[in-house]
Amino acid sequence: MKSPKRSVNSSIGSYQSSRVYKKAITSDILQNSVDYEGVAKNPVIVVHGFLGAHLKNSKTGRDVWGSFTGIDAIRGYSNKELQELSLPMQQKKTLGELKDNIVPTEFLSTFDINLFGVHFQRDAYDKLLDILTEAGYCREDRPLPNKKKSLSLFTFYYDWRRDLPENALKLHAFILEKRAYIQEKYKELFNVDKYDVHFDFLAHSMGGLLSRYYLRYGTQNLPADTSLPNLDWAGSKYMDKLFIIGTPNAGYLDTCTEMINGLQIANHAPFYPPAIIGTFHSYYQMMPLLENRQLVYTDDPNGKPVDIYDPQTWIDLNWGLADPKQDKYLKILLPNISLKSERRKIAIDHLTKCLKRAKQFTQAMRVYYNSSKHKPSNLSEYLFLGDAVKTRQTATVNRKTGKIKISTYGAGDGKVLASSARMDEPNAKKWKPFVISPIKWDAVIHLRAAHMGITAGDGFVHNLLYYLLAVPPKNYTSRGNK
Repeated sequence: MKSPKRSVNSSIGSYQSSRVYKKAITSDILQNSVDYEGVAKNPVIVVHGFLGAHLKNSKTGRDVWGSFTGIDAIRGYSNKELQELSLPMQQKKTLGELKDNIVPTEFLSTFDINLFGVHFQRDAYDKLLDILTEAGYCREDRPLPNKKKSLSLFTFYYDWRRDLPENALKLHAFILEKRAYIQEKYKELFNVDKYDVHFDFLAHSMGGLLSRYYLRYGTQNLPADTSLPNLDWAGSKYMDKLFIIGTPNAGYLDTCTEMINGLQIANHAPFYPPAIIGTFHSYYQMMPLLENRQLVYTDDPNGKPVDIYDPQTWIDLNWGLADPKQDKYLKILLPNISLKSERRKIAIDHLTKCLKRAKQFTQAMRVYYNSSKHKPSNLSEYLFLGDAVKTRQTATVNRKTGKIKISTYGAGDGKVLASSARMDEPNAKKWKPFVISPIKWDAVIHLRAAHMGITAGDGFVHNLLYYLLAVPPKNYTSRGNK
């Protein structure tokens, strides 16, 4: 009797097939998790990265960042627009006391460019939000789908120019607001009173630093005496799973080169001079860790790393806000200050405050867990990172001219090294096997993608949905779920 014919290309029942498929088959368990709506499925908060929110002048209604016209791309910003985009600088005031009228207005789902009447849209966070919508979560900015009874997908947008611990305080207020909404819905729909609502967080790039700071320190500010805040894990009261995506946990080299040379975000977007981005508090908080020796002097390559957290380094090398050539922009940012020497004093003061706070921030993010400050039992930390793009790893600095020259490249996503995302802590004197990190990852997923492409591939989608929907929170049963 002849056996039934089977296609030579079929993998069904085959021990030998080596075919690779672009699409997975959704299991019954996963599909049920997508369809499920109840207290056992945590709502989700998405936190964007650097440049990830529209900014607007609250007094004039003018868009400050998020869309660009053809004249922006060719001629650049007007003086008024440069003033609005920059953060205020003033002596005898802390960074937190320096306020302006610029507010974030919405999540940057797409990157809009209008060049001579031709409209371009580049994906920003639309794909990520679409993935979560298809996973059964309901976006707060859209009507509820049929048969769905509660919102469950929230986007936290913030002023990405400002200090990250400051934004952590605003994140806390946002969490409490959404938590109250969810508790009210659970009471209405499931007759569960004051349920202990936890969220799952998806945080991209700089948003990962913000979320990790909140997780570790809650609403604590960085102490004024330069000491470190108490690692009390206050954010874990509201967080079960934290998904970190392409985050520079150990900083990235481009922050330095961009604050020295300026920033061009896209081919058709305007150029940002060093003096402008040098006013952003958050930029300094993403600089590389000194311990990783990513910048060394050309005449002393085996010596100590360039101390990028020392204001005198920036003054000696004419970098960023300390570059005398940036005075033409300081005139715009400080229109009431007529003397060049006074403008320079104000700029150096702002630079000094930003560097001091950045050094304190990076030290706080490196505190290792120990017996008294162990990782909370309910918390899971997952990391998605890119490792397929040559990424700037080290550079040499000419002590006389201040010029930076990239010397080596490493595996990363084009902006963030894979080692920075994992927050590897290398031993500078002697190599040791295995990753040593102050972050105890529950899983690390390496993807062959660029910085904004990490969320675009199937590998990201399949792994995210498994850990998000199929893996229960660590305190699942202790919170009354069965």
